[in-house]
Amino acid sequence: MSTGEEVLRGEIFDSNNHFLATALGERGFAVQLMMTAGDRREDLAFVMRTALERADYLFISGGLGPTDDDLTTEVAAEVAGVGTFFHEPSWQAIVALFQKYHLEATANNRKQAVFPVGATVLPNLNGTAPGFSCSFVRNGVRKTIVALPGPPRELQPMLLAHLDAIAPLQHSPEENLFIRFLGAGESHLSELLEPWSKIWGPVSFRQDFPEIEVKLYQPPADKAQALCAFAAEHMSDYLVDFSRESIIQLFARFMRERGLTLALAESCTGGLAAKVITDVPGASAYFVGAVVSYANAVKEELLGVRANDLATHGAVSESVARQMATGARARFKADLSLSFTGVAGPDGGSDEKPVGTVWMAKADASGCQAQRLNLLQGRERVRQAAVSHGLRWLMEDWLAERRRQRLAMYRG
Repeated sequence: MSTGEEVLRGEIFDSNNHFLATALGERGFAVQLMMTAGDRREDLAFVMRTALERADYLFISGGLGPTDDDLTTEVAAEVAGVGTFFHEPSWQAIVALFQKYHLEATANNRKQAVFPVGATVLPNLNGTAPGFSCSFVRNGVRKTIVALPGPPRELQPMLLAHLDAIAPLQHSPEENLFIRFLGAGESHLSELLEPWSKIWGPVSFRQDFPEIEVKLYQPPADKAQALCAFAAEHMSDYLVDFSRESIIQLFARFMRERGLTLALAESCTGGLAAKVITDVPGASAYFVGAVVSYANAVKEELLGVRANDLATHGAVSESVARQMATGARARFKADLSLSFTGVAGPDGGSDEKPVGTVWMAKADASGCQAQRLNLLQGRERVRQAAVSHGLRWLMEDWLAERRRQRLAMYRG
């Protein structure tokens, strides 16, 4: 259950319920409902009671702050039929955290050290709001409410620490099989997998746009080998890797292993490639810089794109993408470079270059190559997909070798 008016209205993407469902499923919980409530007391109580009619455990994200609309603790205590108590150690931890940043905890922060009677306090190592786990008997059945803070950087480590205590993993993550794909939707992948599925049974899918993850939990070795071999033979156009790591994570590993440096030239992606690369800690070891050349004048002046080519072929063209890549590599003296120029939309498309058209180019010491992408429309989806396709393209040989090694391991 997630809480908050901003989540209910769609102003904030609900990543917490997604994370909770995935983490709980891996620990053996059968998720029954996924619900969202605003900050109104009656709505919170309704959702809590409704959830507990179906489930033994209710995991809640949000509503543990210091303001009047943070009501999770009060309503949980009401639903459990207990009072509340003030937890002095939690208050001292809150005060200490404020002092660390030369701030002073105010009276309303004391609310964050109040919990339902009988609850176990879950320390928050990354913020001011501790969580709690509260068990009680409802209609003769034991129920448990686990309340967690809303910010993902606080919720995720708190949840995993609590699950380690109450529901440790029964098997190593390495016993599971995860395969990542890019460039095909779930329905298309399902269709491609149909011959394999008729023999071995269904697989599970997880959308992680623009990638899709196919997974098998604790498959027998022959089943895992068969799926990997089938994917490599029949789905190679979309196959990324036999692992759970995203393209962004794999790219960081690739650059560190190869000891290379990278420069970017971005137009339609508007700096998104640089952003996702530098989201990974340690990116300074291989990422040297980028030119966001949105305007043609910037392409000319900073990347050396010929004005005549811009006039003749347009900014969204193979020629311009190539010059952007070679210009970025030369300007930053990088081993590799990658460029993007395209029509992200919603406007600006034509019959020749519809929305979703992206030219990308990569350059290294051996020369420059270009590739055209025709992506599904939707401005942000075009930009995200283009970046992922580009990064996969840069490491395609490395990924192919990883897959060969995995298949060889299965063959013994």
